[in-house]
Amino acid sequence: MEPHLLGKALKEFIQSKPLGENLSQIELLSGWKEIFPPVICKHAKPIGIRGNELIIMVSSSAWLNELSFLKEELKNRLNEKAGKELIKGIRFYLKED
Repeated sequence: MEPHLLGKALKEFIQSKPLGENLSQIELLSGWKEIFPPVICKHAKPIGIRGNELIIMVSSSAWLNELSFLKEELKNRLNEKAGKELIKGIRFYLKED
């Protein structure tokens, strides 16, 4: 048996449990600014994940329209960063002033 580092063993254990998916989702949301360019981050902010659907608050109707065309690309980039298919859908909401 190979010795494992405690951190690696704990991460593998957590990832194998339902809590692990939630932690993966939190890591993904917290890395939003590293995944997307500043212009997108300025106008779109992830506010949560329900099931496997990402909820994004958008600053204007123009950006909502623009990002709706990029929905598949956004989803693919997020799942690529996660290393698995965490996000199956994206829903946009217009920020209310």
